[in-house]
Amino acid sequence: MVGPHSRTGRVHGLLARARRPDRDQVESLKLCVPYWFIAVVLAGFAAFQIWMNPFGFSDLVQRYSQDVSDLLITGPYFYGKEGRDSVSVAIVDEGTLHTLHAPWPWKYGDHARVLDALLQYKPKAVVLDFLFVDSRPDETLKDLTDEIGRYKKAGVPIYFEGGIDLPYGENPLRPEVAKTGVPVLDPAIPINAGVARQYYATGRCFNQKPDGDGTCPSLAFRVYRDLYGKEHPLVRVDDKMEMVWGTRTAPENHWITRTGADGAQHSCFEKMGLLRRWYLAFFDTDAVKSPCPYTAEFPVDALLLTPDDKDVAKMARDRVVFYGGALQAAQDRTYTPVNNLLPGVFVHAMAMDNLITFHGRPFQNTVTLNGKPVDGNLVQLIATIPVILILSLFHWRKVCRKRVTASPSGGRDSSVAEYVLEKVVEKIWHYLAFGLALGVGLLLTSSAGLSVANWVEVVFVSVELAAMLLVGVPDSIWGYLHHVIGGMPLPEAARVPGLDTAEERAT
Repeated sequence: MVGPHSRTGRVHGLLARARRPDRDQVESLKLCVPYWFIAVVLAGFAAFQIWMNPFGFSDLVQRYSQDVSDLLITGPYFYGKEGRDSVSVAIVDEGTLHTLHAPWPWKYGDHARVLDALLQYKPKAVVLDFLFVDSRPDETLKDLTDEIGRYKKAGVPIYFEGGIDLPYGENPLRPEVAKTGVPVLDPAIPINAGVARQYYATGRCFNQKPDGDGTCPSLAFRVYRDLYGKEHPLVRVDDKMEMVWGTRTAPENHWITRTGADGAQHSCFEKMGLLRRWYLAFFDTDAVKSPCPYTAEFPVDALLLTPDDKDVAKMARDRVVFYGGALQAAQDRTYTPVNNLLPGVFVHAMAMDNLITFHGRPFQNTVTLNGKPVDGNLVQLIATIPVILILSLFHWRKVCRKRVTASPSGGRDSSVAEYVLEKVVEKIWHYLAFGLALGVGLLLTSSAGLSVANWVEVVFVSVELAAMLLVGVPDSIWGYLHHVIGGMPLPEAARVPGLDTAEERAT
């Protein structure tokens, strides 16, 4: 029976060891750390890093990595041209208004003229990025509704956007236009820190019939499903698609120039050396970003005044044409990972480009298992498990070798070889962790469609885990805790199976 004085003495002893640990005993106990403890410590740190997002680290890593990938890797080298050759933007800007001597806003009849000019080229579909919610009197409104009828007769799909979050309860689309039965789509765009990196998969239904799950596809998803869904069906995207922004502007954009820092006009096709591009991407990102859009663009005045222009004909015929505005007063502009400010219509065009290029299987921020979406954080944590198990095993074997060598009868004859081996492993440790995590991430991208932004943190966390093992964090925790509770170093005779020396086996 243990008396109260004995229990008090144990508590005092525990507190004394916690305050002033015996370093020699702690160092000795560190060599007894078990494999499972190393794995648990690493898993706990990884879970904290991924789930708790300390200092916003996870969000910063994800979005920064996505931007760098679009700007330097995916955008210029690995993103296909199939979508770029299938999507165009017809734009109304200040130059258009000046050339046509037209005020803004346009009458409905003016929009009808543009749509009629587009129809002559037989586009694959036309999407209007204008909101027609005003009930202002306009005698040319019938011209617009009649033009919609001509599109239906020609078999060319035409889509209108619906107003969202309207301040005075206006209809999302003027009733006169809505009565034509034209599809009304949700134009909402998610903006993260002022940059368009994602795109909603679902949105408000307006006059659409909901799908079986009660949701309606967003603008680009609805258009893709109508035009390409039979050939390449859409996969289920549970939350948002992660957009990939191309950097190689369409060749039809040769007419666009940009004003450089020197005040001179420069072509969108000026080439930049690889090393300079990579350097500027990290230290002066704006110098690498292009004001020229990836999607082929043509001004509406060219469509109306020079209908025989070969470039206009190429960009309008058999393509999905987004008809929108780039007016300064409209303030409908956003940043992208590879561009400075662009009109919002280009975000919808790029989303459509992604869906076409990836054949209805865009990158996304969740994966689906057994028909249910799995949170991206959980996916990342699961992805780190094989990395943790492998790194823990290598580290544990290294600790075991040290324990054998530290004993008086340990393998002194192999100490030089072991020292060299440890130094080699120490040098490649971070590269091993990086390679393992990168392999897991690429597997997630190829098999599950998880975007770079949603698995790249696995790489950073894996390198952090390797650094923890390099300085022996799990070993130190084990040694300190065991010393505090009164643990003693293992006797010299204790050996790790399979690691005892030839000399010991002989005795």
